Amino acid sequence: MRKNYPEKISIEITTKCNLHCAICPKQSPNYHQPEADMDYETFESLKTIFPHIKSLVLSGIGEPLLHPEIEKFVALASAYMPKNSFVGFQTNGVLLSDEKLKELIRSGLNKICVSIDSLVPINGLHVPEFGEKALEVIARAKSNGAKNLKSGIEIVITTDNLEHIIPTINESLKYGIDFVILSHLIPYSLENSKKVAYETSNEEAVKIFKKWVNYLENKGYKIDDWLELMKKKALPEFFPEENEPMKLFKAMYDEASSKGLTLHMQNLINRNDDLISTVKAILEEVESLCRKKNISFQIPRTNPTPLRKCDFLEEKCMYIGVDGEVSPCYFLWHSFTCYIGGLKKAVKRWSFGNIKEKEPLEIFNSLAYQQFINSVLKYDFPYCYDCNFALCDLMELEDFVYDCYTNDVPCGACLWCGGLFYCMI
Repeated sequence: MRKNYPEKISIEITTKCNLHCAICPKQSPNYHQPEADMDYETFESLKTIFPHIKSLVLSGIGEPLLHPEIEKFVALASAYMPKNSFVGFQTNGVLLSDEKLKELIRSGLNKICVSIDSLVPINGLHVPEFGEKALEVIARAKSNGAKNLKSGIEIVITTDNLEHIIPTINESLKYGIDFVILSHLIPYSLENSKKVAYETSNEEAVKIFKKWVNYLENKGYKIDDWLELMKKKALPEFFPEENEPMKLFKAMYDEASSKGLTLHMQNLINRNDDLISTVKAILEEVESLCRKKNISFQIPRTNPTPLRKCDFLEEKCMYIGVDGEVSPCYFLWHSFTCYIGGLKKAVKRWSFGNIKEKEPLEIFNSLAYQQFINSVLKYDFPYCYDCNFALCDLMELEDFVYDCYTNDVPCGACLWCGGLFYCMI
């Protein structure tokens, strides 16, 4: 039987970090991964896969430059990987020195991403001075002959740093960066959930809602009329067919249902259109700037798209923890608790095996792993955050079994496939 190979691998070579950013999963109350470094023997077991992959990212929750053997890891991987592939990692920049980068480049490193969320210090985000220092180091290396080194930045978007995004990118362009990654915030505390600059209602749901609110108002009613109806409609003495606002309300839901969508009315009614318009304008400016400077970019949406796409599985990614456990995507790489849309969601780490115990390729080609991939890529799971019952017991709790469609993949409560979050893969 023909074997499938992963094409992109992310390996968490360490869970240690020298910063304590509030936006990191390590700050989640449900994150219990011990501080550890991956040993060389575990990493070496992947050499049977390295000849078949396009990219290798040595980043996870920890800071990769804290690993004492990172150059050795880079050298091993680059010796086996195809000519046009890349080996890289994302860093907070604290430990990146000229000499360290030279050693890494000599070992085969050819891509590096710096986390820098603003040019001014903002509580909870990455410290800007470390990011700027790292960009200076990288620029010197490139000017001194490291022509094959691709460099870029990642910015986490919050309501605190919106006005700093364009200036940060403009300043970073002076250092000759090749790419920009923007990603929205996954809040690991209820307090941080107030700082998100996106909505959980998908784009099509918002369009339908706006259309029918317009009809409602043109008839001389207000949104409060719908709120009253929502309270009364369960009463036996209430006859919605005799009520015009209820007919409009039902027509709105019927249209959403015909498109396989549900509507979270509270979120739709309370949406901050001014904030979303501001964020959209900033993202459009970022895209225009990147195109003008001819650098690649990944820019999130302000609302999930109804046409879902899991980059992790579409691009045949494989995620490996510091302990050797194999996961299918970034979302299921660790156990944590987050508060997307202000709703508590416990995520349990999803593993298909350990590379210390089984051949990596055997794990990737296992029946369970391949069935998981095939099930997810059907995209036949609910839009959990568009549901008025969100999050229900089926999706909120850590010990997921199945969703309301009876799918055994926990993807209905994941918004990565909606285009809100990005990372280096």
